Amino acid sequence: MQSLINKKNFIYLLIFFSILKIFISYFYGDDFYEMEWAIIVKNLINNFIFSYHEINGQKVPTAYMPPLYAYILYAFSVFGLSEYLTVKIVLFFQCFLSGISTFFFYKILKKYFGEKTSIIFSLIFFLFPLNFYSATQISSVSLQISIFILFLFYFLNSTDSSDFFKIGIFAGLATLIRGEFWLLFLILILFRLLQKKNKLKHYFILLVTFVIIVSPTIIRNFIVFEELVITKSSGYNLWRGNSKSLNINGENIETYEIEKQKKYLKQKLLNENNLKKYEIYLDKIYFNEAYENIKNNTKQYIYHYLKKLFAFSFFNFSSNYPNYFHPVVFVPEIIISIFGIIGIFQNLISKKINFELQIIIFYYLTLIPIFFVLPRYKLFILPLYIIFSAYLFTFLSNKIFSKKQ
Repeated sequence: MQSLINKKNFIYLLIFFSILKIFISYFYGDDFYEMEWAIIVKNLINNFIFSYHEINGQKVPTAYMPPLYAYILYAFSVFGLSEYLTVKIVLFFQCFLSGISTFFFYKILKKYFGEKTSIIFSLIFFLFPLNFYSATQISSVSLQISIFILFLFYFLNSTDSSDFFKIGIFAGLATLIRGEFWLLFLILILFRLLQKKNKLKHYFILLVTFVIIVSPTIIRNFIVFEELVITKSSGYNLWRGNSKSLNINGENIETYEIEKQKKYLKQKLLNENNLKKYEIYLDKIYFNEAYENIKNNTKQYIYHYLKKLFAFSFFNFSSNYPNYFHPVVFVPEIIISIFGIIGIFQNLISKKINFELQIIIFYYLTLIPIFFVLPRYKLFILPLYIIFSAYLFTFLSNKIFSKKQ
């Protein structure tokens, strides 16, 4: 009897669950733009300006958020539909892309594991509650994970010039949706160069493609802010994760001193007719505040970093997000974290160490806790946790079956 766990049935299940996700997004997903996206997208639609802050009735150019997701939301507005219908179409697109990227995730797993293992862990990834739910929300994280998986697939399976062209495209898009990705991309390319795996022309194609994708944003920001940046919020994010309240979740309760500096900055730039530099100087205010906090009480903030690392890599016992402590949410997170972490170390000491995946997981585990931890950030490392869990599962299976023989 042929096994039910096969590629054909896997595709049927992906289609079924993708359709189910679309229905859930229609009835239970977001109905309107949320939080900062609402401000930025409406400014694009109504004023044709990429802006988040407004001072004295003037729209201030922004580099606060990476631009890709905002422009995708804006692109869907060309249909001229109501905000409600536009949002639903965006959610349908995210659900569809989530299914497609899961199929590519299955192909990544197939590089290292057998058919059944790859199918089972691909379905675990797709149905993981936080991942399944994320596509039903107006949030860049669902699109970010899909782009990351496509990047990872072509990066791990690169052989010819067309693959490196695609790597450049998805690396550029990943950078435009999460500003810190460029550094990971650079580290991975340097690692590949040291290994001397590919021809120099491949890296040339890769870098040229990457530059073409990100250059419009960099040029725009240089013209507006006179700085070579993709986003300008690292100081703010550092402060959110290292404020005097020592809050893991990044609550942004500003001190009187920050409020005073913001008020002075606004007036100063208004007088100079230079409001376009507001976010640049504002980010420095937040950075200086965070730096002073860390410098003045380094031991306390090192301990705070370790707490954030635990919350990010395992489970956030201090989370204040709604429904985070619901069993459907926290039980799968704890299970996959345990298996993922053990799998990382098991692979690290094995003869089949996957250096590229180890670089990526340690990059995120090191970087994210420097700032702050939100539940959706777990999705940054979920694909890697799933892969390392599959490594652990394969290792244990081989041990068990070898003993039986």
